[in-house]
Amino acid sequence: MVESSKKRKGSSSSAAAHRTSCSGANRASATPIPPSLSSSTLFSSDEQHIRYSSLFQSRQILDPKYLDLEFFDGETFDCYQVFQNTGLIPFMSLKLPYYPELVRVFYSNLKIQDGTLISEVHGIPMIIDESLFFSLTQLPSQGAPFEGTLVDDWKFDYSSHDARRMVCIDQADMTGRLLAGSLTFDCRIMHYIIVRILMPRSSNLAQAFEEDLILMWAFLTGRPIDWAHLVRYRMHKALWSGVPLPYPQLVTLFLRHFEIPLDSEPFVQVKRSFAIGAGAVTSFGYRKDMDGQWLKKDAQPPQDERTPSPPPQRDDSSALMHEVLSELRGLRTYVGERFDSLDGRI
Repeated sequence: MVESSKKRKGSSSSAAAHRTSCSGANRASATPIPPSLSSSTLFSSDEQHIRYSSLFQSRQILDPKYLDLEFFDGETFDCYQVFQNTGLIPFMSLKLPYYPELVRVFYSNLKIQDGTLISEVHGIPMIIDESLFFSLTQLPSQGAPFEGTLVDDWKFDYSSHDARRMVCIDQADMTGRLLAGSLTFDCRIMHYIIVRILMPRSSNLAQAFEEDLILMWAFLTGRPIDWAHLVRYRMHKALWSGVPLPYPQLVTLFLRHFEIPLDSEPFVQVKRSFAIGAGAVTSFGYRKDMDGQWLKKDAQPPQDERTPSPPPQRDDSSALMHEVLSELRGLRTYVGERFDSLDGRI
């Protein structure tokens, strides 16, 4: 009996083990086996697709802002003359659509080695050396290798306090955070363009960081900058986790140069909201007067000396009293004359 019981127990254990094994096998067979990730035409390897899916697929892309040249050509802003002198206008006025998915793929595969950009989209290698980068972007490449901090050649001449005095209005606080509202009219336009086109960012646009201040100082003192180096550095910095992707219009230039297929790709067309022009200046609280001068909206127009001043207003009570006294003086004169006439007859 005992042996029979053992057999039954052993048999039961074996059956349970068999059921567990079969159940595990069924679960394994029920799990779909994904096809090779590299089957997508965007990527040439599973590693590329995995990196894209985990780090870049949902990454924010910064709007490609551009200068409204029709507006700026009709103004006399000093900062616009500075931008022209540095050769930045072709880059700052670049208007191109961009392809969000391809921008993210480009950055996901991007490596920068000795100034050369190396990436791949749709399995097509893209190698952009310094010469080709300049040819496509027209960015000046002669000057200091500025990356957001003070370069060695500028350390003797630069002072943060003096730079603030150079760019700020008289009433500005020279010790705390530097806000855009503390900048002079022309420097405020310059800063607005810096943080949206040259060194674009997604937040704190109304604050002037130290890197913004250094750059404005460099502009105003005529310091040449290697802009090609700076833009490549900013593109490389965007490879860090979570950093918004800048310069999508440049990626479009690269895609077109390497003849990446674009016909069936979804794209973002150039929008009027991307333009920096009169709307930006009026957002500072300025308006244009009849003489074409930009003034604070709450400023009083200057008094025209040729316009006669209005006559002074008389106080009504004083005027009434004056009339009464005049009447009394007239009555006194009349009465006096009547008495004189009576005296003469007597």
